[in-house]
Amino acid sequence: MSHGSQPGREPEHRGRWLATLLVIGVFCVSFGIVFWIALVHTIHEGTQTVPSLRGRTLEEAQRLLHDRSLGIRLAQPGAFDATIPAGAIARQEPRAGFHVKSGAIVTVRLSLGGERIIIPDVQGESLQGAAGVLEQVGLRPGRRVKIDGGAEGNSVLATDPPAGSAVTPSTAIDILFNQAPHHRLWVMPNLLAVPLERVQAFFRRNRFRLGQVHRVPYAGVPAGEVVRQYPPAGSPLSTSDIITVWIVQ
Repeated sequence: MSHGSQPGREPEHRGRWLATLLVIGVFCVSFGIVFWIALVHTIHEGTQTVPSLRGRTLEEAQRLLHDRSLGIRLAQPGAFDATIPAGAIARQEPRAGFHVKSGAIVTVRLSLGGERIIIPDVQGESLQGAAGVLEQVGLRPGRRVKIDGGAEGNSVLATDPPAGSAVTPSTAIDILFNQAPHHRLWVMPNLLAVPLERVQAFFRRNRFRLGQVHRVPYAGVPAGEVVRQYPPAGSPLSTSDIITVWIVQ
């Protein structure tokens, strides 16, 4: 009678191998977990987790870090952050959740609130130039309010809000500007009996416009003296007016 493999022995043999492999697998997984925990513990031994300081006051942050054997340093300038009240902590480095050694320093920046832009002084600029300056700093030209005779032509007189004010980005800035140049008024002097040379010198010196000079006969008055004028003496006079005189021929 031949000695072949006995029925039922092969499944039993296979089961033992599977059980052995299962035990080995469990051992490897358990060893890996234990090794990972030991590694993490070794890496983090003597370290602290940086807490979140965002939105806290500087005093609160100092107490919280002190309890974890960490220091704090205030950095300048602050940081614009519309979601954090001005004066509270807006930025920190290292970030929250980071592991650092005991005694490490956490650097913070305080919130300046929402971003602010100082309105530049554009007085004396042309309307187009002022609009360009405002746009360059992140503001928008608002309403244009024009007057005449307040200054030189096409020059800005003021803004609303005024220059030096702090506003949020993209704020519309109203512009008051002068469209037509102003005219200084003088009083027309009395030119009667004054020689033409003196009249011409006076007008050139004061930049008045001397127009036509009419020569007329006039008995009893020396030649070259003024016997009539326009505008008359005492009238309002600007540098744009044209003056006419009549002199003795």
